[in-house]
Amino acid sequence: MFLKKYKFFISVSFLLFCAWGVFAQKAPEWYLHQSVVYPSDFYITAVGEGDTREEAETAALASISLYFQTTTEVCNDLLKRYNETERGDEYSVFKNTQISEKARVTSQSEFFGVQFAQGFIVDKKFTTLAFIERDGAFEVYSQRIKLNEATMRSLLLLAEDYNNPLFGYEAASLGLPVAELTKELVKMARLVKKVSPSYFAETEILFERIKNAYNISKSNLIFKIDVENDYEEMILRTLSDLLEDNGYAVSQKNGVCLLPVKVTVDKTETSAGVFLYCGLSVNVATGTGDVIFSYSRNFPKKGAPSEAMAYRRAYQEISRELQATFMSEFEEKIHIKN
Repeated sequence: MFLKKYKFFISVSFLLFCAWGVFAQKAPEWYLHQSVVYPSDFYITAVGEGDTREEAETAALASISLYFQTTTEVCNDLLKRYNETERGDEYSVFKNTQISEKARVTSQSEFFGVQFAQGFIVDKKFTTLAFIERDGAFEVYSQRIKLNEATMRSLLLLAEDYNNPLFGYEAASLGLPVAELTKELVKMARLVKKVSPSYFAETEILFERIKNAYNISKSNLIFKIDVENDYEEMILRTLSDLLEDNGYAVSQKNGVCLLPVKVTVDKTETSAGVFLYCGLSVNVATGTGDVIFSYSRNFPKKGAPSEAMAYRRAYQEISRELQATFMSEFEEKIHIKN
C-alpha cells in the first residue's frame, strides 16, 4: 500500500515538474515589458490563459485569429476542406497534380505562423504569449500563396475546358477550397505587412476564375437518364428530381453526361401473394462512356397480395433510398463541397 502511494506521489511530482519546467513560476520579461520585448511594429501578440498549457495556448491562438478578422472555427473548416482535396483512394481527374506538401498545414498555429513564448503560472492559471514575427510571417504566407497559385493554375487547365464539363466540374470543385484558403492567406499577408493594393492582384484573379469555372461547368452538366426495367417511371422521376433540385440539368435529348440505371427484379409467387427481391445499379459516365461513379444497392423482400402493389412497394423503397443517399455519395465522390 505504501509503495503504491509512493509511486503515485512520484508520478504526480514528475508531471508537475514537467509543467513547471515549461511554465516558470517567475513572470518572464515579456509579461513585465511586453511592448519592449515584442514591439508592435515587428510582432503581433496575444496572451492566453487556462487551467492547462493547452488551454492557454488555445486561448492565445483564438485571440490571434481575431486580429485577422476571422475565428479559429472558420480556419479549422478551411484547413479541413483544403486538406481533403487530395484523396488518393478515390477517383480523381488530377492524380498527377497534387498540392505541394510544403504548402500543406496541419494545425492552426502553423497556419498563422504562430510561436509561443515561455509561459508561467500566475494565480494557479497557466499563462502564455502567442506571437507572430511580421516579416517572417509575410514570407511564409507568400510562399504558400505561390504554391497554391501553381495548384490553381493546374486545376484551371481542366476546369476551363468546357468541352468536358464533368471533369471540369471536378477540377473546379477541387480548386474552390484551395482558393478560399489562399484568399485567407492573402488577407493575412496584407495585415502583417503593408503592400500595394496590386501586390496579389494576379492571385485574386485566379480566385474569380476558379469560381466562374465552377459555375459554368455546373451549368453545362446536363444529364441523360436511361432506366432499364423501371416501373411507372418512378426511378426516372426520382433521379430527375434529385439532380434538378441540386442545380443540375436533365435532358433526354441533349445530355452530355450519361446516367444509365438498371433495376433487377427477382419475383416469386405464393398463395400469400407476390414477393420481389430488387437490386439497383447506377453509373455516371462522360459522353464518351468513361464511368466516374457507380452506385448500387440490394433491397430486402417486398410483398403484397397483388403484383401491382408489390411492385409499387418495392420501387417506393428504391426511391426512398435514392433520395436519402444518392446525391451525397455522388458529390462526395467527385469532391463537390456545396
